[in-house]
Amino acid sequence: MKCLDRYFISEFGKRFLLFFVILNAFLFCVDTYTYLEKFLTHHASFKEVFYYYMAQGVAYLPLLLPLTFLVTLVFTFLAMHRNNEIILLQSSGVNFFKMTRMWWLLGLIGSGMLLLNNFYWISNAQEYSNHYLESLEKNIPDKPSFLIKHLTLNTQNRLWYINRYDRDAACAFGIAIHEHDSRGMERRRIAAQSGYFDESIGAWILEQGREILFQSQKQIPDEVHTFDRRVFHELNDSPKLMLLLQAPLQILSLRQLKEIIDTDTQKEVSYRMRFWDILLSSMFCFFSCWIVLPLFFSMLREKPLPTITKLSFLLATYGVISYTLYTLGINGALYWPYALLLPVLFLLLTPLLWVYKLL
Repeated sequence: MKCLDRYFISEFGKRFLLFFVILNAFLFCVDTYTYLEKFLTHHASFKEVFYYYMAQGVAYLPLLLPLTFLVTLVFTFLAMHRNNEIILLQSSGVNFFKMTRMWWLLGLIGSGMLLLNNFYWISNAQEYSNHYLESLEKNIPDKPSFLIKHLTLNTQNRLWYINRYDRDAACAFGIAIHEHDSRGMERRRIAAQSGYFDESIGAWILEQGREILFQSQKQIPDEVHTFDRRVFHELNDSPKLMLLLQAPLQILSLRQLKEIIDTDTQKEVSYRMRFWDILLSSMFCFFSCWIVLPLFFSMLREKPLPTITKLSFLLATYGVISYTLYTLGINGALYWPYALLLPVLFLLLTPLLWVYKLL
């Protein structure tokens, strides 16, 4: 590593750590303001709260790392511009790519770390923090059980409806299952008073119910079977998936989103868009280099304020376009891959004019 690269890394690293700590502290204060009353009400121990915020710190990385990288990149360049270091290097014969290669490398490393860790560490942290907040609700004194109403799941040929689900006992009450053939005609209906999913065999065990078989053409009951307790090995839909469908979309981890996408659900588009949006957001460290470096280096002779104004306008325009197309994609007004890729193309094509000026 050359002396110039070490200098760039040193200047970038000091500012990056400073902004990372400041933004992390800000998010910590916001989260504490939101959940402090809940921690005090449920008598959470210091150890539990510490582990929760450790997990939250990792879960915030997809937001913190790209934002910190962008802010650090801008402030590092402004400091070098104020000290006339950029002009001095260019007058010494150092070209654009030689000066910025270390920043490009750091952008690729940051994007790669987010992309790889989204499936493991970040997903584990998000699931742990969500599970801990849910566990606080279970520990309310004099609360009989943690009941959830109206669980549903719509797979390719099977529709589930559960009236109540007890998460403490992992038991479902008021179960109705409708199975259809490839033409959409109902061929079997199962109703049971209660049941539970046996993880060891991967099947549902239903109690106090009946099974109705329909004729495929006339849609009238052909056979009716009652049972006190019966194991349905073909019913392998886990209630964990139904619980994930009840959770807010924004708190789901990348791994949980993939689990939902692997099944054919009615809300498949929104979950697919969220999944790929997280993956594309992981590349924002590299996109920051692609936008900031050509913009600032092509306007060295101008004052920094107009350049920052152009950058702010570009990012605001990207935010408006991204939000609008994302909304259209979820509502079905626009094909969802286009809703995700068009803002990315906007980010990739806009700096080409500045790159051309540099070349």
